Amino acid sequence: MRLQIRTTGSEKKTGQRARRAALLATTVVAVSISMPAFAQTAANTANGQRAGGEQGATRPFNIPAQSLSSVVGAFGRQSGLQVTLATPSAGNVRTNAVTGSFTVREALSRLLAGTGVNFRIAGNGRTVVIGTGQTAADLSGAEGTTVLEAITVTGKTGRNSIAGTGYQGTPDWVYETPASVSVVSREAIQSAGVRNTRDVFNRVSGVYAGEGNGSFPTVSPNVRGLQESGRVVVSIDGARQNAQRGFSTGGASIYSANNGQAYVDTAFIRAVEVEKMTNATSGNAGSLGGKVEFRTIRAADLIPEGANKGGEVIISRGTNGYDFQGSVLAAVREPDGPLSFVAGYSRTIMDEYKIGTKGEAQSTALTMKDLLGRDGWSTFFKGEGDFGDVQTSLSWMHQQNDFVQGASNFIDRESVRNDSIVAKLDWDPESELIDFKSSLWLNDNMTHELRGARTYAVETNLDMGLRSFGGSVENTSRFDTKAGALSLNYGAEAFRDISSSVATSSAIANNPAFASSYTAFSPPGRRDVASLFLNGELEPADWVTISGGVRYDWSRLKGKSTYYDEISYLRTITVACDPIGNNYTASQYYYAVFLPQNPGTNITEARFLSRVWSNVSSTCMPGTGPSATRYDPVVENPAYETDIDRTYSAWLPSATIEFKPFDWLRPYVSYSQSLRPPTTLEAFFAGARPGDSVGYEYAPNQSLRAEKATTYEIGANMSFDGVLLDHDSVRIKMAAFRREVKDYIALGYLVTDQVPGRTYTSFVNLDGTTYMRGLELEGNYDARSFWLGGSATLLKTDWPDKTQVFSNGTTTTSGEIVAWPGDVAPKVKLTLDGGMRFFEEKFSLGARLNHVTPTQSRTLDTEGNLREVTDPYTTVDLYGSYAFNDKATLRFAVNNLMDRKYIPATSAYTAPGRTFIATMNVKF
Repeated sequence: MRLQIRTTGSEKKTGQRARRAALLATTVVAVSISMPAFAQTAANTANGQRAGGEQGATRPFNIPAQSLSSVVGAFGRQSGLQVTLATPSAGNVRTNAVTGSFTVREALSRLLAGTGVNFRIAGNGRTVVIGTGQTAADLSGAEGTTVLEAITVTGKTGRNSIAGTGYQGTPDWVYETPASVSVVSREAIQSAGVRNTRDVFNRVSGVYAGEGNGSFPTVSPNVRGLQESGRVVVSIDGARQNAQRGFSTGGASIYSANNGQAYVDTAFIRAVEVEKMTNATSGNAGSLGGKVEFRTIRAADLIPEGANKGGEVIISRGTNGYDFQGSVLAAVREPDGPLSFVAGYSRTIMDEYKIGTKGEAQSTALTMKDLLGRDGWSTFFKGEGDFGDVQTSLSWMHQQNDFVQGASNFIDRESVRNDSIVAKLDWDPESELIDFKSSLWLNDNMTHELRGARTYAVETNLDMGLRSFGGSVENTSRFDTKAGALSLNYGAEAFRDISSSVATSSAIANNPAFASSYTAFSPPGRRDVASLFLNGELEPADWVTISGGVRYDWSRLKGKSTYYDEISYLRTITVACDPIGNNYTASQYYYAVFLPQNPGTNITEARFLSRVWSNVSSTCMPGTGPSATRYDPVVENPAYETDIDRTYSAWLPSATIEFKPFDWLRPYVSYSQSLRPPTTLEAFFAGARPGDSVGYEYAPNQSLRAEKATTYEIGANMSFDGVLLDHDSVRIKMAAFRREVKDYIALGYLVTDQVPGRTYTSFVNLDGTTYMRGLELEGNYDARSFWLGGSATLLKTDWPDKTQVFSNGTTTTSGEIVAWPGDVAPKVKLTLDGGMRFFEEKFSLGARLNHVTPTQSRTLDTEGNLREVTDPYTTVDLYGSYAFNDKATLRFAVNNLMDRKYIPATSAYTAPGRTFIATMNVKF
């Protein structure tokens, strides 16, 4: 429920006029959203006034004295309400112990008595917001207390909280969510000293960075063995990063180094949320195995308490090619108005790095030489409006990255622009029937590649673009029924991908069909995806929650694709006889041809005329007649244009049952189905590998089916407070899953009816079911003076060894697999993280141990196991920070402390050796 500030008199009238103006403006922003007229509500009541739906019944509480950040989760579990800490900076405030039977209001009053921290009960008694405006008891003048400024809380679920005492700063709502969800906080991102955005996934259970090319600053996470082609949705505030690109480099087991082309600058990210399983909610359309969402910074994250402006400057320098990463962010808000703004600039300069020197692991140092540097800059803007019941925002992240990529001795230069624009409008009045959320978004990605000249190709310019835009609307209604508290979430989402590709060169200017060899892995086309969803949650008793839903996914691929054949033969060239007599007189021929050819002859002109000329004159001129017949090789490339207009659809159910046998234990079981339609790359694939020739290697598969998955999961959340010490906490999240994927898409062989005798390479479905099974664990013990946490991943995958077989009556394919999208994630990934805090928690020092088994391929070795393509590795990282004051913090990290030589999981390039990074964070 939204937090509102009490207004009276002219302030209220002014606020109403401002709301009306804002509603008109947001209608323009959300032009495609149709919704009822927004009813303006009166100012919210203070804590001293009872919310309409609040229950007066008492319930038992047993909460020890502890920090406010720790008490939020405990109070939520024992009260059964959604509890949110509106001001995260108040998390260290010491609360009182509460033991006995009380109403919610009585328990909160005892808990916060004398702290100066306020609370508010909203949502008809189902939501508690701690750290709001004035309570009934005005403590603002009490000595030694601080009354916190009111901060807007988004939604009724507490999901706006981005930090807590869990693993990597995971907030408590994650440990109250019956699903495999992981969160990487902004603090964890900054502490890790990441070289690339994808590095933030290295310590998340069940997730791998998905790195393929050392220079690409892209994000293509592997979640539970699924990767690339939209199998895992990557988004920035809901704006999907759908850009795909294949064959940036080749390999024995992969067809693309970076198929997924998501660009995200962590300088503007407040948290990363990873959902490892789909369900019937917004953001899951077209996803096979979950989503990764990067949530951007807000004004409230930068503006200090009691101020109307704020910001931060972050500068990082390091060794081993870590030249510079820096950013500046500033935020302002109206002192008495609804608007706030954030703006930022970021710059990254990375140079070639040296690999580690310890160990005997294989290395790619020679093949990646001069391919690891990059230069990039980004800008960010966000405007937010808080109009009480209505919340709006408009954000724009612009990124520009320049880097190189290549293979063998050839280097290609890349310049990538990525723009993500998101507009949101939420309406959350007092009514329990309305919690409305909507968004419109646009993501425009354009890659310009300058391909250097090769022996088989001249210098070529290649422009590849993907423009995606879409939106979503949803509403949540809550009811009190005889069966228990019931909430229904329902809505729709849709998006469109439009891909384009243009190649230009001197060779293409002379033969336009040569372009087909450059646009093959980024073909033009259109994809539409839409989804309707409905899910409900019922709590028939305090110890059980049942949720379930259904999603109807629909998609359409529409466009044209042209593929080629190549026909070679010898063409007979004949030249008619041209008699010599038609070109010379006897005398002319005698002096011009006969005498030079026969020096010293005793044949006179008269004798030549009488005896020789009659035979010579009928002879064919040189280059004519039968002797001039030749056989020229001829190559023809007939083109076949294919109209593609295919639709896919499915009803996709999901369900979860959560149990609460104890206050500290919440086990659950889940089931879901998902559908992923082909991407434009997979549907319109045609051409050949880059080169100055007509592309006749690839052809589109008009029988390509969508991938469909069924996932089963069992897991548990555990939360303890005051275990060994009054202020310590334990947070544990674990899960086991099994996923079955039918019609998995890979590269195989195809024949077409138009070309009976040729076999093409194309995207095809595997013949059989792909299985993925695993165990995941994340946990953390935090005693304030020290912490110990970690994550563990066990993953096993089984893949079919054949594709579907095609036949056109003349040729039948073998069913062999040509190449796969990405490698198989390692079986085991372990991280152990611990450290200590000193000097009233101003100074922290931590260490991290990482162990990963080899990346695998899908081919089997002689013993029937998946072949290992890299070596196992163990690395150690150090990190720490010192807060000089509330405004300045120095962070440092030593990554790969032991200077190990290794290839990271699912990567194609050897990792950097020992790297020291220092970061200064100054707030203003």
